[in-house]
Amino acid sequence: MTRTVHAIAFALAVFTTLGTVAGANGLASKQYAAGHRAVVAYDLTHLAPQRVEVLGQRGMQRVVIVGHRAA
Repeated sequence: MTRTVHAIAFALAVFTTLGTVAGANGLASKQYAAGHRAVVAYDLTHLAPQRVEVLGQRGMQRVVIVGHRAA
């Protein structure tokens, strides 16, 4: 084989590899987006539990809400 044939074969191998990587990246991006949509939908339908810690009782009760999530 000549150098030209080697160069063409190498170029085709590079393009094939890049195409495979790009295709796999596209599939992974679609799967990530689908998973993200599922998590967001779940978060909208299931409220997060809240924990309340009592710090003291002097006349009126003082509380701190830990892990509060704005709706």
